Amino acid sequence: MADGCILPATDLPMIPPRLHELRLYYNTTIRPELLRLEGLRKRILLGMGLSALGILVLLGVFLAYDLGFLILLLALPVAFYVGSLYLRIERFRQSFKPAIMRLLLDFINDLPNYRSLEYDPKRPILADRFERSGLFRPNPDSYHAEDYIRGIVGEMAFEMGETYVQEISPASNRLEVVFSGLFVHAIFSEETTGRLAVWPRHKLRRLKRSVDAYMGSRGRSADIEILNPVFREKFAVYAHPGTKVAGILTPPMQEALVTFHEREGRDLYFAVHNQDLFIGLEHGYDLLEPHFFRSNLSFQLIRQFYTDVMLILGVIQDFDQTH
Repeated sequence: MADGCILPATDLPMIPPRLHELRLYYNTTIRPELLRLEGLRKRILLGMGLSALGILVLLGVFLAYDLGFLILLLALPVAFYVGSLYLRIERFRQSFKPAIMRLLLDFINDLPNYRSLEYDPKRPILADRFERSGLFRPNPDSYHAEDYIRGIVGEMAFEMGETYVQEISPASNRLEVVFSGLFVHAIFSEETTGRLAVWPRHKLRRLKRSVDAYMGSRGRSADIEILNPVFREKFAVYAHPGTKVAGILTPPMQEALVTFHEREGRDLYFAVHNQDLFIGLEHGYDLLEPHFFRSNLSFQLIRQFYTDVMLILGVIQDFDQTH
């Protein structure tokens, strides 16, 4: 980093902190809200079932008494009723995530070093943050983001959100997914210089244009500065001249990221651009999206999201405490 010092060997919290307290919080605070939403879901499903049964009965009566012409008269009210059911389903979906997210963020806000966490389901993390990281090509063909979270870890302000990015493949001329997951932008509280990017090694061919663009802007391979052989196998590291790679990717951080990658089997992207820190965590699930035709009473659903968020916040906290 700016002073070139080696950071202290502090382990990242690969097992989320206070997980037992999260279980208690889930039982006392989150689960009651889930039960309320579960009752709403079941009432909507019951309404749908009774409506379908009623329509079938009416159709049977009309066919039995040769009253088919009256079906046209019923088409409008039936369509109106079906539309109202659809709106109820959408209201359920739109109310579920904010209700649970805010309760979960209230819990995280009470953890040491975390404060001012806020959630906005409609606000995106802006595309310029994503492009400025240097991890992906600028001006992607399709960029969609939602579920915006911001707050402070230690002295570092951060923002994150669900991001779904696509580009047209030069080989097939079709849109292909470049990144889907949580993307984070954080800002160092002190002036910092240096630029570094870390990609999953198996994605280098797919992201060749992004890597080439990074290399074209004075980037170079920095694998030789990585002492962890497993980290070198899993990740490719590039840096600009003058960047103290060992001061950013400490040995404990390398070990922690390798452990997470091997345990979760998900790709992690990482970049530092002077005072800006960028983290991308891919995942194959929708962030706390509710099921409609089956129960949402699941601690595992909450735990999964909590684990992802705490991994990212743990990385930010590590930088804040050691920079």
